Amino acid sequence: MAARNPGKEYSEFQEQDLVTSHNGQQVNAFDIYCPVDQCRCKLLLAKAATLVQREKSKLTLPQLPLAGATVSTIDDPEDTADTTATAPPTTEEELTSPTTPTAPGELQAFWRVADMMAFENIGFSKMLPNGTQFLSCADCDTGPLGYHESKVPRNEKEYLVAINRVRYHDRS
Repeated sequence: MAARNPGKEYSEFQEQDLVTSHNGQQVNAFDIYCPVDQCRCKLLLAKAATLVQREKSKLTLPQLPLAGATVSTIDDPEDTADTTATAPPTTEEELTSPTTPTAPGELQAFWRVADMMAFENIGFSKMLPNGTQFLSCADCDTGPLGYHESKVPRNEKEYLVAINRVRYHDRS
């Protein structure tokens, strides 16, 4: 039997408990793990990412290209998207449109890293036509856990992990 993930679910914490101050920035207080209870994949070490607010709609999966295909996702309690496509998309607009509408500009908290090498482990989806790549667990492919916009200038690159889609473990 595989060892259990040492992290605790986001729902077991108050958001302010997940954050600590380091060098004048709000950073993750705990190591960050895959959200799957049986997966032991560590994504980020404590104090590796800063807390930011970004658009929630960027995490919405596009319509799937295959009729009847499904995707394993991590859904918020209030975000109950049906990820089963009923017909293959035929245009780029259909391919990049979200399966569940979210209000444009609706913000959510994310852990931000500026360099992909800051991750202990992370997986990337294929790039969508709009330049977005979804982040997933490198071991079990669960996701999306966050996203990356590749069509931005190098000095503005950021990799974002939704704080409510991962598990947390205090090493102390």
